Amino acid sequence: MENTAGITSERVAALLRERILSGSYADGHALRQEKLAAELGCSRIPVREAIRQLEAEGLVITIPRRGAMVAEMPVDRIRESFELRAVLEPWLLTASIPFLDEADFAAAQAVIDEMADLGFEGWGDANWRFHKALYAKCGKETAVEMLQRIHESIERYLRIHMRLTSGRDKAQTDHSLLLSLCRARDIQRATALLTTHILEVSDKLVESVEIARGLRRDEALLHPALRQNAKRTNGEH
Repeated sequence: MENTAGITSERVAALLRERILSGSYADGHALRQEKLAAELGCSRIPVREAIRQLEAEGLVITIPRRGAMVAEMPVDRIRESFELRAVLEPWLLTASIPFLDEADFAAAQAVIDEMADLGFEGWGDANWRFHKALYAKCGKETAVEMLQRIHESIERYLRIHMRLTSGRDKAQTDHSLLLSLCRARDIQRATALLTTHILEVSDKLVESVEIARGLRRDEALLHPALRQNAKRTNGEH
């Protein structure tokens, strides 16, 4: 159990946010104020304020006569998050590659090595740390902060995807190749691989989420950019 001494609404919000983003609280999990207050050793006031804060962040919804519960991110919003990644991350990588040094490459390689032995619980955080290491020299802090929030918002669904597929092996292969291209300062092929990697994960993750939710997918809505980016990654024109 977490140390909750001197707990405030901000602390409660941080605890609940971590549980939601880590997947400890699944979509639809009920957030009972009385139960949480008893667990955390505080009054209902900071719990109520924390729930309101998380509702404003889109992590919680309140339904009349049912109360607050963990919000389910719609599939189209999950896909939109990846589309934003596909725009932001190649831009950040392009700005960062010319200035990356051996310490940055070593940091990225260390995360790859760490991910080889990680369970599902730590995968999302490590995935973000790998990508962040490659954007270390982009000089665009606001965009990196925005990107981190996007990564955090989809982390719980990435965990579902990893449980249902062999996506870990493909991710490790892509990450190793991406790091090699960054070392070679090959911006064109590195950004092409990164874009393809993000969009492929998007399609497969959405499919995993729909399977987990018991939905049927009529067809794979693959991004048209995938084929062209694959050619660029392989050095084709």
